[in-house]
Amino acid sequence: MPSSVTNLLIIIVTVIIALSAFAIYSEFFSVQGLTFVQEENVIGISKIVQVTVSQVSFKGLPPSYNYFNVSYLIWINSPTKYVTVIPFVASPLVNPFYIIPNNNQNAIILSSTPNGYTTLNTNFFIFSNNVYLPQQSQLIAKINGFYAYNLTSNRSYILSAKVSNGQIIMLWILYYYQGKWYRLDYTYLNPSNAGIGVYVLSGSGKYVGNSKNTNFKPPHQVTSQTALGFGLWFQLMPNAPTTTYLFNLTITPTNNENFSILAWVIGNKLYVGTYDLTSNKYIGQTYLITLSPNYWYFINFSLGSQAKLSQKVNFTIYNLSSQKPLNNSILGITESNGYISTVKFGSSSKTVVISQAYFVTLQNVNGLTNFYNVSSTIFKNGPLYNNTYNYNWTIVHSNNLLYAIGYWYFVYPSYPPPPTLPGILWYWPNGISKTNYPQIYYIPEQGYNTYVFV
Repeated sequence: MPSSVTNLLIIIVTVIIALSAFAIYSEFFSVQGLTFVQEENVIGISKIVQVTVSQVSFKGLPPSYNYFNVSYLIWINSPTKYVTVIPFVASPLVNPFYIIPNNNQNAIILSSTPNGYTTLNTNFFIFSNNVYLPQQSQLIAKINGFYAYNLTSNRSYILSAKVSNGQIIMLWILYYYQGKWYRLDYTYLNPSNAGIGVYVLSGSGKYVGNSKNTNFKPPHQVTSQTALGFGLWFQLMPNAPTTTYLFNLTITPTNNENFSILAWVIGNKLYVGTYDLTSNKYIGQTYLITLSPNYWYFINFSLGSQAKLSQKVNFTIYNLSSQKPLNNSILGITESNGYISTVKFGSSSKTVVISQAYFVTLQNVNGLTNFYNVSSTIFKNGPLYNNTYNYNWTIVHSNNLLYAIGYWYFVYPSYPPPPTLPGILWYWPNGISKTNYPQIYYIPEQGYNTYVFV
């Protein structure tokens, strides 16, 4: 009997252990099965999601055009009714799979309406959550404080971003399932590969500056007794097989003995010269520097007795990174006082591009600091910066110091660039017609411009 009881107890214990093990086994595999089903569900959705993107449209942002507003039309095809997206701007990595949102987002999603683009006022929220990959629910990133957008599947939206050259735009597509956020897919857009930039002048018509056309009794535009300064930013494109003029400034003195101050490129060598149009002979010419293609250079010259350059022209050249001149050269000119000068920039061969140019005329020697500040301002701010406001301020604060500042800004941020661009001239009237504010005259262009996209 005791043996029978013992055997019964052993059987009961064995059954209990077996049932417990089965319960644990069942619970374990039900959890694993649920996780597996959950993972398979998210993976299945991620395999179907597709993103279609249009060509880029862009516009440069003034005044320096170091940044661009770019836009894409996007279409997300998903089996789910809605998807959540996070757009952001980032620096590229070899494998964009590992790029995660950080720093400034600089990207938004817009909706297109008959009245234009509008923000998604009710369809976005601040996202602060963990994000997982569908495979094995692996944590990929902890995101904090980025805007996310709930988009309706299978319709178009506008992706807009602010980027600098070299940056890319990432678009994460997220899905919320069983208490977790999963990254179903991602795509990246490289605006630089699509070609963002600005249009810069390669050749202009003639600009005839005649100070007699202004509303008041004018000063001489050019006078050997004071000083004249002129300069521009330029870049060499491919090597020039023949002579390509960078600029040709013709001065018409009151004695009609016209002469030109000019610069030209042969191959990658830059030359400067002064030319007597009466005798059709060079007064002087010289090699200045060997240029590197696709690098920005700044060239200027000054003349006049108050700049200690009586019957002389001093040419100086810099590049974008130099604080000191790369070279300079002094050439002779004839005595000159006149109201008229004509300038032509570049050529239609698209060998050089010119982003901006200036000239300045000095009224008295006490204004030499203001005179040289015109040149240093355009040099300091670089080739693409629009200096219109700066020069307006300079001339306003230079009464009785400067006669005039002329300025051409040849950078255009979108297509098509204009066929003609007037120069702007700020000047202080001469004689009895004094004013409290400088006058403005727009220098007309005779001819048409050509441009290069850079």
